Amino acid sequence: MSKQDSSKTVFLALSVNFFIGVIKSFVAVITSSSAMFSEAVHSFVDSFNQFLLWFGIKQSKKSNPKVYPLGRGKEEYFWTLVVAVLIFTIGGLVSLEHGIEALSHPKKLDNLFISISILSVSILLETYVLVKAVKKLRKNRDTKSILKLLKQSNDGPLIAIVVEDFAATLGLIFALIGTVLTFFTGNSFYDAASAILIGILLMISGLFLGYEMKHLITGETVDVNITNILQTEINKFENVKKIVKSNLVSVGADKYLAIVYVDYIDSLTDLDIVELNSEIQIQVIDIEPRFLHLYLIPA
Repeated sequence: MSKQDSSKTVFLALSVNFFIGVIKSFVAVITSSSAMFSEAVHSFVDSFNQFLLWFGIKQSKKSNPKVYPLGRGKEEYFWTLVVAVLIFTIGGLVSLEHGIEALSHPKKLDNLFISISILSVSILLETYVLVKAVKKLRKNRDTKSILKLLKQSNDGPLIAIVVEDFAATLGLIFALIGTVLTFFTGNSFYDAASAILIGILLMISGLFLGYEMKHLITGETVDVNITNILQTEINKFENVKKIVKSNLVSVGADKYLAIVYVDYIDSLTDLDIVELNSEIQIQVIDIEPRFLHLYLIPA
């Protein structure tokens, strides 16, 4: 998954969420719906978050080898962690507080048919963005489990978009159910309850996203398939007896640092090993540019 692909997906999500947020805000005012208010907050928080993700992608592309010898790829993870905190605090807590307030002080809701129409259209738009994001997440990966895909990916912004849009789609469904029940029963309890559920959903989403970014920031080992690709390429060299150990960590979206301990054939001199290492590095990085840094150490 390239950063360019992630940038396009982030921009698409930002545009859709901001547009939906404006519409939801207008409808929340004319209907007095707590669920719609929560959804408007949700959309604007998502829009701001996606701007931060876009900013993180742009920052990660900047090069300053003297200050950042391994590049700035991990800056994406920092901004995605910021997004996780914002989802939990601004999105989740504000929606939860507003829902509890509406539950404590119920009021008559108006024009709910407009809310139902807007929520239905919003579900279609958010589902479209979610499908596009999941499609990119699945690219070149053989597993079908979305949870496994999220855990295997090292593309922070893309992970955030999938988590956000899943929460947005599910939140809209909660809001729609609450609004429909309120419309038919005249009881605003269902509207307030859906707002509370949306707040809890956002808090869980923020915690999950923060948990995933913590692993990427602290250098969690990468998908075993990436390790297998590296070992296969190195083992193609006839002067390599075996790979004793390999350590890989993410340094950005689809960018890896690899330290490989290699057992060479006994006849090689130190100079031969230096020349062979140089040849391996050039050939492997040329074939698999995802290995941004490759260090070979005699075992």
